[in-house]
Amino acid sequence: MKETNLIEESLKDLPKYSLAEEQKQQILFQLRKRNTRNKRSFKPLIAIVGLGMILVFLVLSEFQTKQPQIELTAKAGIAFIHTDTNQELIGIEGKVGILNVFNHFVAEDERRGSKLMIYFWDDPDTFIWKDYRIEAMNRHNEKIILSEGTIEHGGLYNEDAHLLTQFSPFPEAGEWQLSFYVNDALFEEFTLNVLPPFPKTEHYTLRTSPKEIKVGEKSEVVIESIGEDKREIDVQLKDRLGRIVEQQTFHRSGEFTDTATLKPLYTFDGTITFPKQGIWTLVIDGEKTKRFEN
Repeated sequence: MKETNLIEESLKDLPKYSLAEEQKQQILFQLRKRNTRNKRSFKPLIAIVGLGMILVFLVLSEFQTKQPQIELTAKAGIAFIHTDTNQELIGIEGKVGILNVFNHFVAEDERRGSKLMIYFWDDPDTFIWKDYRIEAMNRHNEKIILSEGTIEHGGLYNEDAHLLTQFSPFPEAGEWQLSFYVNDALFEEFTLNVLPPFPKTEHYTLRTSPKEIKVGEKSEVVIESIGEDKREIDVQLKDRLGRIVEQQTFHRSGEFTDTATLKPLYTFDGTITFPKQGIWTLVIDGEKTKRFEN
């Protein structure tokens, strides 16, 4: 028991860029379970040493992959109002702004970046019929091209140019720096935070990010399914120890066609209430998601 307590204390003191909170909780859970079992098997030392070696391996590998490698130099994008349309944009006021439809981008998601309006301010001659490129880079120096093409349209309102485009999905969550180039010259850049992927199972996906759901409030959410033709589904919310904290029935609300697979896509409406911030699992129609944080 003493050895277990020592490892638990070491977990709490790990540096910021070592293990994720979910991994810490999983290791602690396994430590307690092994400790209870080992009281009967009389092999506590072997179990503790084995778990300690696993812990060291995880810490080293996680530290190598999660430690920041570069500094993002741009300032954070801010929300501001387009004075002519009264719509909220995210970006650099007076320079560039993305129409803020969903509030956040979500990693691996194509939906929220499928139709974006971007506005530019400067001199119209700077933009019209010029090539543009929007790049994104994270702290691990991973770079992707979100969009590229030609700016064909001037201002709709008081801006000097605008374009309707779509973004490639962000491959992972975290802070990303967006750089806007016009004819290969950097025009402006800012950072924004991308949320973790939506919780999903083999056949179901929660279409609202848990980080967008207010703690302690019953929130209406949508679950999508490709090919699961059912009138209703059972949804359980479990805490980090696997205990059911809420169970709801979601009812089918729509039927569409998935543009990627051309298969039927069904939507189910229901509510979720997170009693507090923590680590959770959803069991949707008997299928379990990976653990996630809200």
